[in-house]
Amino acid sequence: MMQGKLKATTIVLIAVVLVVLLLGLNSFYRVGQGEEALVLTFGKVTDTKGPGLYWKIPMIQTVISESVTTIHTKEFGFRTTSQGSAGSAAHYADETDESVMLTNDNSIVSIEAVYQYTIRDVKQYHFDIDDPEGTLQLAFEAIIRRNIQNRPLDDALLNKEEIEQQVLPDFQELIDTYEMGVKINDVRIQNITVPADVSAAYEDVNNAKNEKTKRLDEAEKYANEILPKARSTAYQTVQEAQAYKAEVIASAESEVAVFNAVYEKYKAAPEVTRTRLFIETIENILKNSGKIVVAEPDSQVVKIMSLDEGSASTAANIAATEGSDGI
Repeated sequence: MMQGKLKATTIVLIAVVLVVLLLGLNSFYRVGQGEEALVLTFGKVTDTKGPGLYWKIPMIQTVISESVTTIHTKEFGFRTTSQGSAGSAAHYADETDESVMLTNDNSIVSIEAVYQYTIRDVKQYHFDIDDPEGTLQLAFEAIIRRNIQNRPLDDALLNKEEIEQQVLPDFQELIDTYEMGVKINDVRIQNITVPADVSAAYEDVNNAKNEKTKRLDEAEKYANEILPKARSTAYQTVQEAQAYKAEVIASAESEVAVFNAVYEKYKAAPEVTRTRLFIETIENILKNSGKIVVAEPDSQVVKIMSLDEGSASTAANIAATEGSDGI
């Protein structure tokens, strides 16, 4: 009887010892290098542990451990459906709800990007916000859409690096307001394209812009050829007009001076001046005449005189005689 009770007691003690040993062994935990652990007592954070070996109270305490050095990569606008290998390429699926967005000139673009982050505060990451990964994705989408909506189409297509540099600090600033305990390490724009459904329309617009640029260049070239010629012709015309003006004024002034000189002589000796003017006029009239016919009223004789360059003085004498008779 005593032996049976002793055996039963021994078995119970052994079972208790085994349970205690199992609980004790399961109560030890290790925090690895680059990790941070939260100790929860009845579901409330009561301690934070760095790398090392620790013990927790069984059934009362639990531990949550996260790496604070691991770089997490998230995809935006696409998802990797199968990883590539030495014999096959990776496969991707488009996420059009994320990737398609508008520029500020109402053009449509599709964006594929990745961003990387590390957890720097495990408590904030796990307990201060619901669904941290989903929140990160929505925050990144808000920042990238805002940036693209402030750009025209060509700017968005050609300046991926500039977009990356602007999005990264804006993304971090927004995340900091959420107190998520996350550090954004990098943002990379993989691709910015025009969706296939609108690529034909984009090509038409692009061709129209190129044609416009071509026509403007041709017009500018034509203007550069015509305007100098027109300016040269205008300058030449102005110079000729000014020369003609100076010539006419000089001629008029010369004629006035001659007239004034003659008038002064006329006032001093009217008869002599009148006779001289008559003789000069007759000389101008008769100098190109080949023959002169002189008919006197009281004479039946008609006088015919041949004149040449050497007989100008004779014509002048005849004119002077006629003029003196008339006077």
